[in-house]
Amino acid sequence: MNNYLVFTIILDEELREILIAELAEIGFEGFMEQENGIEAYLPESDFDQEGFDSILTRYGIAPNQVTKKHQEPENWNAKWESDFQPVTVENKLIVRAPFHEPSGDYEFELIIQPKTSFGTGHHETTRTILGLMIESNWKEKSVFDFGAGTGILAILAKKLGAGYVFANDIDDWAAENILENLALNHCDEIDFKKGGLEVCPEKSFDCILANINKNVLMGSFDKLSSVSHAKTELFISGFFETDLPDLLINAEAAGWKFIGKRVENGWCAAILQKA
Repeated sequence: MNNYLVFTIILDEELREILIAELAEIGFEGFMEQENGIEAYLPESDFDQEGFDSILTRYGIAPNQVTKKHQEPENWNAKWESDFQPVTVENKLIVRAPFHEPSGDYEFELIIQPKTSFGTGHHETTRTILGLMIESNWKEKSVFDFGAGTGILAILAKKLGAGYVFANDIDDWAAENILENLALNHCDEIDFKKGGLEVCPEKSFDCILANINKNVLMGSFDKLSSVSHAKTELFISGFFETDLPDLLINAEAAGWKFIGKRVENGWCAAILQKA
């Protein structure tokens, strides 16, 4: 498994969310807020120095505001776990780690082993799409979780009553973590394959989940049309509300229409439907 690069970036609070969004688009996998800035990390092999420098310059972040260190995944995971707290959504769902005590106060409970990526429910990108999912009907529907990460969305879909659920991801880490989380949630029947859209079964899904980022979504609407049918619902997340108009231009050109959205701290999730 790759070693990780961990960057500590000192910056004003009003810049944190936009910088997180920008860094996510060049491969950064996760972020932790600090008192005076953020920590951002990604696999060393995915680091784009030119893209990183360009973002820092764009927002006036000087070299002395940034420190970098190398971190072995196991050590990083221990730090992540020590800071991990349960997350609740709409007073109906709790997301907790295996080392937390079970809670009987919520209709739905997900157990996610925290590692080094989005998908634990702590970031707005995941909470917004979880909230949209809770409000939707999943009874016996076929579901495709595109870029599943921890598998949290696929697992919730199954717990909400979905029928066949398929998930994929290109990341080696995700391939390990999702299988662990499927077992923790007794969802072994979810079908997972490592790879891109090419590993997806040749079928049309009733619902597609895509919590990725703006850049990937912009180039995926046509591709996702190939595994959809009329009335397929597409749940997207991983972008700011201000990015939604750009996304909808591409989506509508590929035959998707806007149904609704959910916003938290400027981050947005939306539901589209195949025309």
